This record gives sequence, structure tokens and C-alpha cells, in this order.
Amino acid sequence: MGSTRILMAIAAISFLLVVFQSIGVISKVRDLRVANGDNVQWALGQAENEFLKFQSSLIKAADGDAESLATVRHHFNILYSRVDVFEEGSSYDELHKIESFEKAMTSVHEFLAQTTPLIDASDAQLTAGLNSIEENSVDVARNLQQLSITALNQRAEAREVRRKDISSTLLVLTATSTLLMGTLLLLAYYFNTLTRRSEERRRQVNEAGQRTRAVISTALDAVIVTDAKGIIEEFNNAAVEIFGYSHAEAIGRNVSDLIVPDQYIDSHDRAMKRIDDGGPFHIVSKGRVRLDAKRSNGEVFPIELALQKSDLHGRRFFIAFIRDISFRVRAEQDLIEARDQALAGEKAKARFLAVMSHEIRTPLNGLMGNLSLLQETPLSGNQQGYVDNMSTSGKLLMDHINDVLDIARYEAGKPILRNRPTDLQEVVDTALNNLKDHADKRGNTIHSYWLGPRRKWVKTDPGRIQQILINLVSNAIKFTKDGEITVEVIAEPGTDIIEFKVADTGMGISEADLATIFDDFVTSDSAYNREAGGTGLGLGIVKRITSLLGGELGVDSRLGEGSTFWVKIPMEDADAPIEQAPSRAAAKAGKIADAAEKRPTRKLDILVVEDNEINRNVVRAMLQRDGHRISEAPDGQSGVARAAEKKFDLILMDISMPVLDGREATRRIRSGNGASSTTPIIALTAHVLPENVSEFMQDGMQDVLPKPLMRQDLERIIATYTQDRPEETDSRDAPPMPAAPGRQLINPETNTALRDSLGEGYDALRLQLTEELTELVEWLQGECDDMMEIAARCHKHASSAALFGAEQMRQALIDIEIAGKKGDNAVVSVRREMLPALLRDTLDALDRQDAEQG
Repeated sequence: MGSTRILMAIAAISFLLVVFQSIGVISKVRDLRVANGDNVQWALGQAENEFLKFQSSLIKAADGDAESLATVRHHFNILYSRVDVFEEGSSYDELHKIESFEKAMTSVHEFLAQTTPLIDASDAQLTAGLNSIEENSVDVARNLQQLSITALNQRAEAREVRRKDISSTLLVLTATSTLLMGTLLLLAYYFNTLTRRSEERRRQVNEAGQRTRAVISTALDAVIVTDAKGIIEEFNNAAVEIFGYSHAEAIGRNVSDLIVPDQYIDSHDRAMKRIDDGGPFHIVSKGRVRLDAKRSNGEVFPIELALQKSDLHGRRFFIAFIRDISFRVRAEQDLIEARDQALAGEKAKARFLAVMSHEIRTPLNGLMGNLSLLQETPLSGNQQGYVDNMSTSGKLLMDHINDVLDIARYEAGKPILRNRPTDLQEVVDTALNNLKDHADKRGNTIHSYWLGPRRKWVKTDPGRIQQILINLVSNAIKFTKDGEITVEVIAEPGTDIIEFKVADTGMGISEADLATIFDDFVTSDSAYNREAGGTGLGLGIVKRITSLLGGELGVDSRLGEGSTFWVKIPMEDADAPIEQAPSRAAAKAGKIADAAEKRPTRKLDILVVEDNEINRNVVRAMLQRDGHRISEAPDGQSGVARAAEKKFDLILMDISMPVLDGREATRRIRSGNGASSTTPIIALTAHVLPENVSEFMQDGMQDVLPKPLMRQDLERIIATYTQDRPEETDSRDAPPMPAAPGRQLINPETNTALRDSLGEGYDALRLQLTEELTELVEWLQGECDDMMEIAARCHKHASSAALFGAEQMRQALIDIEIAGKKGDNAVVSVRREMLPALLRDTLDALDRQDAEQG
């Protein structure tokens, strides 16, 4: 468009220039046509001719006759008139500007002025003056000749100037005409190009229209085009198929009459009117919108609508693209129902596991507890054998329950990994030593070898590695009788991969069973008379742990020739710890031994809250043998009442109880001001999934004793939470800060147990503890004089500190709580002044503990 305007402007300017130049040429030609140059030259020639005639008459009038003198006067007058024209005519203006012409003219005028008196005198005087006139006329002839020459030169110069002027004008006219012709040619070419383009575009538009019509007619989605009033102008084949109207029935009808469900017609008509009045478009150009539509048979079905508008030639159109999504909606509904059923199944599965765990563990607790008590009584040889067999069966049943819970933990996506520097050989030896007796009973021999360079210290989770080995070797023992089991540890050169191979000479696995051997609840020997028992979960657990550690596993086996299971796990080399702390088992054993040594010197008041009478009797018998004083409560409500009345050293709290469950009972004890509001509470329960343990800790419990209750676990709890607990004294007599050497900043046993229980949730809870304790200490450093509020806040956070094993911080907060309840402002002031330093030391110790646990 811009190029066209430029060419048109050039053409217009060129045309104007041509017209202007043409007018100039015509004017100059006209000037030439009327030019008086020849007249001037003729006049000068006539003047010169008349002068010659005048001069000739002077000669003839020498005899003085009157006729000759009259001739002289006649020619003089003509000469005078000829010369006088030179002064009056405008044609001579340019000549008068020439100096030579003006000088000659002046000389001629002087002659005429001198001669005129004689001419006008008498004949006698004229005759007498003829000689002088003739003498004077000599110069006049020369001057007249000069006038003619000057005029002739001036005329030649003027003609040259006019010729050049006309030439330049004609040159400009030619150039302008050429420019005009070129511009016209360009315009002709441009318009020709535009015409071709227009024809090409028209052809393309026609083809596009044909393609669009073809697309619309063959589209799988319905395409409906309406005007601004909703009158249908296009109705493709898909629309015919979806809505059930023919083209003839649809074209010209209002869209609301055909496809809009009856209940939406009024709102649709109002929307169309609003749009027609210039209102907003709510769904135009908004992408896909789900709506309901109506078929010709009245059926209402779901559609997906995309609406666009187009303004063409002053008319507005709406183009609707409609997809029938009935099948998709049904599929989505089926999928949602399937998901809901799956979720319900998962919830039912989780609840089933929790209930079965509780329902199996509770009677098993009574069985194992009574066996433990029975083993401490005098028994005959046969009786001891029976008790040992019952104990072995009970432990086997407990292992099966733990396998199920391990599967539940992995399925819930809450596995726990604790990577740390690990003595790999020690892990292997420990696992095999634990299984030696089992292997001996079946007549099997276990051998272990290292292949390749021996790697002593690696970074991995020793508990998980041991669990893998125990499961694989136990499986080999289970399916091998009077054979050999070989455990190979292979360090692959140049990599971080450690491979464990467990080979046996047992019954082997059929090729058909190899594909499912790692599935849950699958055993290679499922017959009623099978020798090898088990749940079929061990290899499934191995598969999950291997995947968690980033490894891979497999099996090679032939039926009747034995099996070889292999596991490859990446393990980075690690440095040996500078100071190796005693193992957790050794620490527990040491604590239990220490506790056993102190049993006679400290008898504890312990409250047992348990609804199962058998379990109460078992716990009571275990505790009374150590000389402890036992109080019992059959439900949570009774437990809360007993805890409010008396100060106990320890509370063992069942979870599932009638009237009031253990969690609510714990919360009420912690929130109240009873005598045992700060006493450690231990959950005695079969609910031992990680999420359960986390909830117990949040309620205010310090630890968990899983059912069935083992004596050594009970002794560990007593040693952990009451070993260093002093007899209650008046807070006024207490030392300024409980920093005695016997009390640790962080109890690693308690902290590790919490970390294992919470798994990935530990870090978030640890951050929350830091924030809460920091906020509490800052608040205590401010102007806070309400003793009861101080006691309440310290009570709340003491249980959080105990949860993480922060023993000194817990005891300090308990001391402030006791002093606050007594209104002892002096003791509260001394204690809270020392809290900032204790908080700093506690958090540093927690950081070190976290770093060691990795």
C-alpha cells in the first residue's frame, strides 16, 4: 500500500512538471513568434537608408533650386522620424543599455539638433549651410552604421540566450516526461502485479474455502455456524450425526430450538440478547467449556464446546466446535469409582493390618509374657523343652507379623534409610551368627567368602543389609536339608558395587515359579505337606529394600539342584569412625545390666493402664519380681484419675481401651495439673506402624513398648526413663541447674529411637522443636510474671524435649514447672536465667547427633 502511494505521488508531480514546462515552452515560442528583433534591425536599416538618401539629396541640392531643397527637407524629416523611433520604442530599451549604441545615438541626435535649424530656415540659409551639413553628416553615417552593428550583435546574443533557455526548458520537459512515463510504466507493472496477486489470492481463498468446507463436512466434531441472532447457517455432517437433525431441518433454525436443553433455553436467549446489545462474551474464545446439549430425541448429553466469533462485511458470526464426550465422562466416572474402590481397599487393607496386628499381638503378649515368667521358675528337663518350643513358636509368629508390617510400611511409601559408615564384614558375620543355630537344626553348614578386594568400611544402612542377608539365608536354610549354604561377598573392581550371593544345595525352584518368586505371599512349596513354612513375604521385602538402596537382584535356579540368589548394591567407601561408639545392642545391654545392678536400691511406683486382664497380670508379675510397686487401671479414664491422685515414676499406657483410649488419656494427663502430669508415659501397644508411633509422641508419650512384651524391652524402658531420676525434692533445695555428670545433654538411645520411628518426618519435627524451644526461652527472658502460665508452657515443652532425648533441657523445664506451680518466683528466676546457655548446648548436641546419624 505504501509503494502504491509513493508511485502515485511521483506520477502526479511528474505530470504537473510536464504541464508546467509545456506552458513555459509554449510561452517562449509565442515570444519568439512576436519578437521585434527583426523590426529593430529593419528600422535601423531604414534610418541608415534614409540618411543615405538625405546625403544624396544634399549633393543634388548644391545648385540651390527650390525643388532640390524640398527634397533635402523631406529626407531629413524622414531621417529624423526614423531616429526618433529609437528613443520612444520599448524595443530599443536593451540597446540603450549598451554604451556604444548610446554614444552613437547621442552623436546622431547632436547632428539632427544642429541640422534642424538650417532645415527649418529659408532656402538661401539652407543653401548656404549645405556644405556644413554635408561635412557633419560624415560622422553620422559612421554612427548609424555603429547602431546597426550594435543592434545586430545584441540580437545575436539575445537569440543565443533564448535558444539556450528553450533548450534547457525542452531538456527538463524531456526528463520530466521520461520520469512520468517511467512512473506510469511502474504503476502499470505494479497494478499488473496486484492484479495477479489478487487473482492468486482469490484462487487461494477459493481453495481454502473448499478445503474448509471439506474439513467441516468431514470433521469428527460438530461444527455449527450461526449469525448474531443464533440462526444456523452451517451444520456439518458430524453435527447431523451427533444431534440427529438433517441439514434441511437445521439450516435457518435457531440454535436454541435445536440443541439447547429445555432448562437452559431462557438463559441462552438472554445471553444472545446481551451479546447482540454489545454485552460481554463469557465463553467466546475461552477455550474448551463443558456443557450439556440436547439431541433430536430429547436426550441430554455432555459436550465439550469451543466458541469463536467472526465479523465479516459488517455481519457477526459465531462458530461452535462441539464434541460429544459422553463416552469420556462415563470413562472418567468409571475411573473415579475404580479409584475410590482402590482407596477404600487400601484403607481396608491398612485397617485390617492394624486390627490384625493388635488382635494377634494382644493375646501373643499374654502368651509370651507368661512364658517369660515361666522360664524364671524351676522347671524339669521336659518342661524346659516344652517352654523353649513354645517360645520358639511365639518368636516365629512374631517374625511373621513383623514381615506383614514391613510390607505395609513399604506400601505406605514410608521406608527408612540410615546410611552411615559400616563395617561390612561385621554386618555379614552378625547376620550369619544369628542364623547358625537355625542352620544346625536342619543339618546345614554355612560358609562365607570374600571375592575380590576386601572393602571393610562402606557407607550404607547396616540394618537393611543385615535384613537382606537374614531373609536370603533364612530362605536358603528353609529349603535346604542336610546341605550347604554359601554366602559370597564380591567387590566388583573399579566400581562401588558390592554383590552378595547366597547359594544353597536345596530343592531348587522350577522355571515356572521363577517369574513370581519375588512376589508377596508366594512360596515355591505350597503343598499341604510342605516342609518349609513361612508367609512368603521374605523375598518381597528383600526386593523392596534392594530397590530402596538403588540396587538390583535376581535368582538362578534349577529344580532339584539348588538356588543362587544375588543382590548388587552400590556402596561408597567410607572412613572408619574416629571413636567408635558401642553398638546399639551393646548400649541397650549395658543399660539393662546397669539397671539390673540398681534394682535393689530403687523401687519404683509404676501405673499400668491396660484393659486386658491377662496382660495386666503379666506386666505386674514382671515388675513385681524386680520389687516395683504396681498400681493398675482397667481403662483410660481410671488411669487419668489415678495419675491425678498420685505421683508415679512411670506409666505404662495401652492404646486401644474402652471408655477412654490411651491417646486421649495421655493428652488429659499432660494437660492437667495432676500429680503425674510430668511422669514419663510409655505406650504399651500392638500399633507399631511409623505413623502410629509419631502420633503417640505428639500426644505426649516418650516411647513405645510393642506387644508382645519382652522382659528385656521392659527393663530397657525402666533403665532409660527412671535410672537417673532423683527422688522428688522441694525445688527450693535443688541445685541452680541440673547439669550433673550423670544426666546427658542428649540421650542418643532415645533420639535414635525417635528417628527410626518417624523416618522422613524426623527433620520437620526437629525444626519445630528448635523453633518452639527458642521461642519459649525468649519468652521466659521477657517480662512474664504469671507463674501458672510459665508452668503450663514449660510443661508443654518439657515433653517435646524428652521426645528428642534432651534430658537436661527436659529436667530444667520440669524444675521451672514445679517451682511455678508453687509460686516460687526466686527459683523460677534462677532457672530461666540459665536456660539460654543450656538451649545453645542442647541444640549443638542435637546437631552433632543428627550429623552422626547421617
